[in-house]
Amino acid sequence: MRPGIWLTIAALLSPCLLAPLAAPPARAQDPEASSVGRIVGWLDGIGQDGDHFFLSGWACQQRQAKSIAVQLFAAAGNGQGPLVPVLAEKANLYSEGPVNEVCQDREATGHRFLIALPYGENPNSHIAVHGLRVVDGVPNDAIAGSDTKLKPLAGLNLPYPALPRLGGSYRNLTHPGVFTTADELRDLVSRINRPASYSMRRFSQFAAQIKTDLASGIDWDVTYSGGNGGVYQYTFSYEPQDHHDAETRAALTIAPAAKAPAGAAVVASRLALYASLVKAGAALPKAAPSADDAAQLARRILLAWADHGFRQPNGRFLTLASFKHDGHNRPEGDLGLVLGRGVIYSVNAQDLLQSIGSLNADDVRRLNDFHGALFELMRQSENVLFAGVGFPYSRCSRYTNISTNAVVGMLATARLLNDEHKLDATLYGGDPSIPVLVPWTQLFDHVVYGQSDGPMPDCVSNHESGSLASLAQHHDYQSASAAPGEIADRFRNANPGQGIGYPMFTLERLFDSAELLRNAGFDPYAYRGRHQQSIEMALQYYACFAKGAGFGNVVTADNARACANAAQYEGKIVNGVDRMVLVGITRFPANATITALEGAASNGAFSNDPILFGKWRD
Repeated sequence: MRPGIWLTIAALLSPCLLAPLAAPPARAQDPEASSVGRIVGWLDGIGQDGDHFFLSGWACQQRQAKSIAVQLFAAAGNGQGPLVPVLAEKANLYSEGPVNEVCQDREATGHRFLIALPYGENPNSHIAVHGLRVVDGVPNDAIAGSDTKLKPLAGLNLPYPALPRLGGSYRNLTHPGVFTTADELRDLVSRINRPASYSMRRFSQFAAQIKTDLASGIDWDVTYSGGNGGVYQYTFSYEPQDHHDAETRAALTIAPAAKAPAGAAVVASRLALYASLVKAGAALPKAAPSADDAAQLARRILLAWADHGFRQPNGRFLTLASFKHDGHNRPEGDLGLVLGRGVIYSVNAQDLLQSIGSLNADDVRRLNDFHGALFELMRQSENVLFAGVGFPYSRCSRYTNISTNAVVGMLATARLLNDEHKLDATLYGGDPSIPVLVPWTQLFDHVVYGQSDGPMPDCVSNHESGSLASLAQHHDYQSASAAPGEIADRFRNANPGQGIGYPMFTLERLFDSAELLRNAGFDPYAYRGRHQQSIEMALQYYACFAKGAGFGNVVTADNARACANAAQYEGKIVNGVDRMVLVGITRFPANATITALEGAASNGAFSNDPILFGKWRD
């Protein structure tokens, strides 16, 4: 596509509109444009976050509710050549009333955009933006403010719809106090020490896992500091290797007889929890490891990463620019997911080790620096991902387990550092000094469907040709309807294990965040979003499939007849629901739909997850 003739786009603005929406006087409309609606918009300017610049504005085709795409043009040849197309994104972010009025959109679909510019583009760049029509009959026009000097913006921020705030207020941290408290540990110990109890049985299996961890043969001093997010995924954040051992060994220097590190943060968290429980008085099973051995290895793992992982050659922590880049010269992929799924465990490990005196003051300083640096990596990478990855980016791609892992990871690091300012910014957003484009409340409002919610727009068309199974392979897939409590997540129907497994991954992280926020003084389990959605509603929705099909069984038309929107899950496995039911029973003991599944859930596969371990009833 070639850049067109630069046109001054006008909008019929009422006097009450916000200043950023101001535009030059209108040009005469031709009859054809007036019948279908012409392209209008405004380029607000350019803001900076970390090592990235972001272009902010809005664009639409008047009288068309559907969000349009916008095409970014930049000068070639280091800014000296002609304007050439660079990338396209969707103008589909929430837009405030005055924008919708100019767009003549009564449905308030969303017409704002925020584009993460490729490295090399800055406020002095020659940049223009075209709106791309969704209905033929008018040209794809440049929006107002294009091809002019970019206005610098004071910060990186977006308008959002007003959302409810959580009940409660921030409580200062006393270790342990991120995901669990001293009172919770003592209560769990009392249940572990009760003969023949469920908790005793679980702790015995947990101790066997710790014994395996201590004898694993893994060289835990090996860390990684390169720019490949996948290596961090399998060495630091995620324990199952999924046949990635050769990949990680190739990226690291490991002695031939030693095993490669796998899920270092998860293992450290598990070891730290074991040590904390034993020191709190948990009776050891026969031949179980000592608390000191577990604590020493957990400390060793954490400090190896704090001192040598995620580092530039000069010793400083990595920036986004240090990571592999995509075709648009922006950091690749899902760093929020890669880091967030591990950071919650390294945070938990540090919190527990501090509580039992296994870290000295210098250890704590080094680990706080480490977790503070990872907070920034997660925050900045998630902002870049939210702003798009170089193709028109749908809303259902923004609100998935990727964002959920990043947001929970940020909440965890903010809580560990006892930084109320960072936690508040991650929870509610709207803080230009710590810009978080997907705060927890906004994420929750989108990732869990509520009453009268429909599927998010801009995803795979509900009327697109092809079978339900083939459409479900698309990362933007959403079914034609949305049930209250259902979780919107990419690839949620991609295969039998992921159809419900992916939503359960997201729900697990929502439970993790709720435990954290509960300990920080808030009331997340009573929280209701704009459409009354809640964690309880989400768990109850998937509990229906567990009741009909049974844990670990396949959903059919017959056994899921009572469950809303069930057709999309036919042939999928009720995967991971049992673990969430056990946790949910402790927080929603009056919900008969959930508590009725307690016996069957208790007989399910055991999990040694060290964050939610013990959060069940005996």
